[in-house]
Amino acid sequence: MAAVEDKNLALKRQFLGYIHPSKSIIDDSDQKVCWIEQMKYLVQDFKTLLNLSFKEFWSTVVFNKQATMGLCTFLQEAAPPHLMDQLPQDDDVLIIYNEIDNFAYKLFKRLTTSSENKENYMSPHYMWGLLSNNNIISIPMLFDICSIYGQSYKKDLEIIFKELFTCQKLYKENLKYFTQFTIKCLRQFQHKIEIDIGYGNHMYQINKTSTNTEETDFCLIEDIINYLLDMSYSISNFLEIYPIASRFFYQEKLHLEIASFYHTIKPLVYKKVFVMNVMEIFKEKIHASRLLLVKSVGQCLTHIFTQITNESESAVEEYIEVISKLLEYNEFFNDYDFVYNLTKDIRKFQKSNKEIDLTRYDYLLKSLELINKPYTELEQKELEEQQLELQTINTNIENAKLQSLINNVKDLLPHLGDGFIQKCLEYFDMDSEKVISMFLENCLPSELTQYDLNLPLMLEYEDNTTGYDSSTKRNKKLALLDDKSFRNEMRSFYEKYTVTEITSAELDSYFNNKYDDVYDEIEYVRPEPVDENSKRRPDVVPRVLMEKKAVNKVEVEEFSDDEPQKLPNFQPFCENPEEVRERQARRYAAKQSKKSNRNKPQVASSSATSSGSNVELGRQRKNENKAFCGNHNRRNAARNKQQKGMF
Repeated sequence: MAAVEDKNLALKRQFLGYIHPSKSIIDDSDQKVCWIEQMKYLVQDFKTLLNLSFKEFWSTVVFNKQATMGLCTFLQEAAPPHLMDQLPQDDDVLIIYNEIDNFAYKLFKRLTTSSENKENYMSPHYMWGLLSNNNIISIPMLFDICSIYGQSYKKDLEIIFKELFTCQKLYKENLKYFTQFTIKCLRQFQHKIEIDIGYGNHMYQINKTSTNTEETDFCLIEDIINYLLDMSYSISNFLEIYPIASRFFYQEKLHLEIASFYHTIKPLVYKKVFVMNVMEIFKEKIHASRLLLVKSVGQCLTHIFTQITNESESAVEEYIEVISKLLEYNEFFNDYDFVYNLTKDIRKFQKSNKEIDLTRYDYLLKSLELINKPYTELEQKELEEQQLELQTINTNIENAKLQSLINNVKDLLPHLGDGFIQKCLEYFDMDSEKVISMFLENCLPSELTQYDLNLPLMLEYEDNTTGYDSSTKRNKKLALLDDKSFRNEMRSFYEKYTVTEITSAELDSYFNNKYDDVYDEIEYVRPEPVDENSKRRPDVVPRVLMEKKAVNKVEVEEFSDDEPQKLPNFQPFCENPEEVRERQARRYAAKQSKKSNRNKPQVASSSATSSGSNVELGRQRKNENKAFCGNHNRRNAARNKQQKGMF
């Protein structure tokens, strides 16, 4: 078919993007008016695109990259229905926002419609090829669509998603990669929560006031809960609109990742919320996110149930194996069993599939019984003790914060009492900087001047507030270890073996005295006490002296008084110059004799004229070659002589 896009028909104009009102509007009416004017231009852009003809619309979308910028930015920054409280509660802002929300969905609907009438038509395969090849609609955008419009336009989105994944296989591959990316994001988000909440990086900030610290903690926990809710809505709505995706999620083990994430994050979030005393504010969002995450795991396992309905025995075994793996995450498994009633399903599979090992069924059923078992009196007491302990922890945290602020004030005003500083901090909303400035400026109100400057500190410790000792639980455990009541039960048994008193006569009868006097006649000599100095190592002559004595003995034995005494292997420090000169003379004479023998002719001649001519010839050669073998290396020669001891 002919292409519907034409570059000449594309609109050559700039399009605006969406801006979240909280990023543009702070506390100024002018900023509000400016944001509303910008958003009106965005609405006009949506209307312009929707009013274009079929070919002009697709030409502009394909060749003008800014045409869909408004839709993309809105889907990224929009407030879904479950997070509408994040928008400013202003009528003018909400009116323009709802208008943008309406036109954004209309633009998305036209982008996913291949035919408007008989004249304006193109095949769905061609349309989805344009959208995927030009990156106009991506998998992350589909998840945003599910989060924002999943409940309002569910039926329309089911048709669009089914056609999308049927006509364009590239979306299935991208969904697989996006699932892996989602697992990676869950792990990173879990690690971030463990650092921010679990290790308490924001719990104590000494340099900041308590008001700033509480605001920071509140913003942190609010962002975490909103992200949890939005993420759970996106995954759950996507699986509800396109259930076939559960197979891809299951193959990538997203259900196990969600269970691990849930098991780790749930206790941390609840502990943080209880410590901050903001449970009433975030209660609905936390419960909604928990329910949706549990529902998402159940949706990931739907394709196993479809196989079970087809009477597949391997599917039943696979389902039991998945449930066994989920048992590792007890925080998640408790809620999952509460929603889906796993006991009923397992008993039904046990009756219909008897080939599977019964021990596996028994193991799962016993685990579920332990999970669903009501609390005993002892467990109930432990829960109450934990609540009391949590209250004491909260009290100690508040006391630590107060003491930190008091120390900040006393760094500059050490003469003030801790109790007076406490009253000032309570009056100025725990702002230590304001207390210091007001005191230095002598502007304290009359309510504070009536107190004594040396007023002592009155902290509410755990013993005064709750009457609960934090060591109660530990003392009970120690009491169980120290319990010796069992001794009374065993006393009657061991009384049979008690020690009895006997007389000396009876004691002597136990021994045979026949050999008592055998060794009486032997006299033992008491050894004399050994001197402690003799126990030490005997004196030893050092080896150096021993060698010298040996050498002296050799000298006496080897030499007589008449002969000059010379030590064997004696090496003088410096050689005798006479011996050196004598050795050099012998060497020189040998060299000269070699030269004379080399200069003699081969045929011996006794004539005096020939010998005289040879001598003259030698002298002539010496004079001619004097410049080539002169004595120019006097320094080295002198060093050699000095080393050899010639001077």
